Amino acid sequence: MSLARLNFALLLGVVLCTARGVVWAELGVLVVHVKDVQRRPVSGVQIGVEGDGGSSVTGDDGKARIRLAKQTKERSWVSLQILKSPPGTDFVVVSPWDYKTLVPSYQNESENFVEVVIVQRGDRAALESGTVLAAATARINKANTPKTVDAQTPPEDPKAALAVVAKQYGLGPDDLDQAIRAWGAQTTDPYEAGLAALYERNYPKATTQLQDSLRGRELKLDTDRNALTADERAVAEVAFFLGLSLSEQGRYRESVAAYQRCLQIQPDDPTALNNTGLNLIEAGDYAAAEPLLRKALSIREEILGAFHPEVSNSLNNVALLLLDKGDYLAAEPLLRRALAIREKTLGPDDPQTATTVDNLGALFSLKGDYAGAESLFRRALAIREKEPGPDHPDVAISVNNLAAVLREKGDYVEAEFLFRRGLAINEKALGANDPRVAGSLNNLALLLKDKGDFAGAEPLYRQALAMVEKSLGPEHLKVADCLNNLAALLTTEGDYDAAEPLFRRALAIREKALGPDAPDVAQSLNNLAQLLEARGDYTGAEALSRKALAIAEKSLGPNHPRLAGWLNNLAELLRIKGDYGGAESLQRRALSIRLEALGEDHPDTAQSLNNLALLLKAKGDRAGAERLYRRALVIDEKTLGLHHPATETIRSNLQTLIGKGSAQKIER
Repeated sequence: MSLARLNFALLLGVVLCTARGVVWAELGVLVVHVKDVQRRPVSGVQIGVEGDGGSSVTGDDGKARIRLAKQTKERSWVSLQILKSPPGTDFVVVSPWDYKTLVPSYQNESENFVEVVIVQRGDRAALESGTVLAAATARINKANTPKTVDAQTPPEDPKAALAVVAKQYGLGPDDLDQAIRAWGAQTTDPYEAGLAALYERNYPKATTQLQDSLRGRELKLDTDRNALTADERAVAEVAFFLGLSLSEQGRYRESVAAYQRCLQIQPDDPTALNNTGLNLIEAGDYAAAEPLLRKALSIREEILGAFHPEVSNSLNNVALLLLDKGDYLAAEPLLRRALAIREKTLGPDDPQTATTVDNLGALFSLKGDYAGAESLFRRALAIREKEPGPDHPDVAISVNNLAAVLREKGDYVEAEFLFRRGLAINEKALGANDPRVAGSLNNLALLLKDKGDFAGAEPLYRQALAMVEKSLGPEHLKVADCLNNLAALLTTEGDYDAAEPLFRRALAIREKALGPDAPDVAQSLNNLAQLLEARGDYTGAEALSRKALAIAEKSLGPNHPRLAGWLNNLAELLRIKGDYGGAESLQRRALSIRLEALGEDHPDTAQSLNNLALLLKAKGDRAGAERLYRRALVIDEKTLGLHHPATETIRSNLQTLIGKGSAQKIER
């Protein structure tokens, strides 16, 4: 079983005030001007810098001079905080919305102070302030940023983030929601309109508006060098949210470019580092993703400590990357450490702990330890059934995970029951057109296909495809996934004419979104090669299969477990063509990869042994074939059980070889 990708990190605004003439900034001092939303000075506010920095109280002019730590250099990022409000008041920072600011240059500058805008907590007049609404919307959008691409992690609840931010401002969530929507409909500023559209999850509009805003802000950077710090911050903000919007549209390469622009200005921001890495994973560029995710982890450990939940998130993301790379051995201690953090900080029965339990279960499944995976998935399910409750979409995640491992074990009866339960939960909670419902439909259809119920599987695949096209658009990568699923079924049914255009459309979507050298492009090429082979076009199939293998070797490395399946496919094609020498070399390489990556007792290793045995039999080496069949049979009987379809296939092949039956099947 592979990790399903069914779905699918706070930063903020600094304004530098303009002072005419030459002013020398005092070395090691940050000058702030504290104002209300009408830009009037506010006195008596104690404001400071988090960490080793000092604090100061604003005078009648709203100015404060904060002594910085000795190690703080100009153009370093610092976080501001209100330490004490004047008697009878309770102020909250509006801008910068994430409390972060660049320390201006200490050299001769026309602008060498930062402006901090504050508002009285609970002041309903804030609902009519564009400054407040922009800050609140930015906070909510960032809180709703996906923390991981792992399907085990439930999507962020937008209402939860709204409630948290509303509480920070002392406002009601419904009042804040209505104010943001009304403000978004009226504003003509593209950045504000983009933030509002992102809040409402209208990603096409958000992307268009934020792209317009970024162009304008980049132009200001080029033409107004006197306000470099403020303008850089503005560029970083809009680039961050543009990256988020593009990611939600499945435009991962474009999202990476936007996040990278943010990182040029804020190179040590862990959220931007994390999000860039996650989008690189989605694009299949593991080599570029790994240093970014590890840097985000290191920064979070340094700032937050070793046992913070955000550190757990980063550990999970690095582990996810290692899983995608096929390095299961290195991923496991990271997932176990992430679980230990969750259990210590949140408790063993917290829903977020369940997420990490699910992650560890997915690792066990990939390793072929289905019994261990099942135990972990059942633990996660029990936690989520208690909280948030048996009918919550988060429960569907654990239900689907458990069903998937049961399918791998050959327990189709309980697996089907669970897949149908997960589908029912998602349909009731999310509505008919949510992509997560499409994911449940795909899961159930795959099981029905495994059972040979093609007539039951096909309408589910078609329904899932229609849902994803409607909700995400015709060129989203999840559409390509659905197209491949349907085309694979049609190929199995022998309807090659219907399957081929679906495979080719999926290939075109992936090439456009990911580039020509991504692993998923290799997968599409391999799928198309299998179709051509089934139609008897061995020349065309071999060319596509070799191209897919070359892409996979380049993007994944020469020893990735996924390569073994593609090597087996090409070997089988060569066997059909009579090239036994070429086929055997590929089969032995596939077996070697699986032995190294998965071990002797993995079902995929048994699969490679079976395939190599079939080839040796074709070559006339019956003794060599029998040894491999018996070795494979022992593995599958131990890991899958006596009556699993894969076990029965190998047993049948062995019986045929020694004259006790007639059956033969290539496992891919």
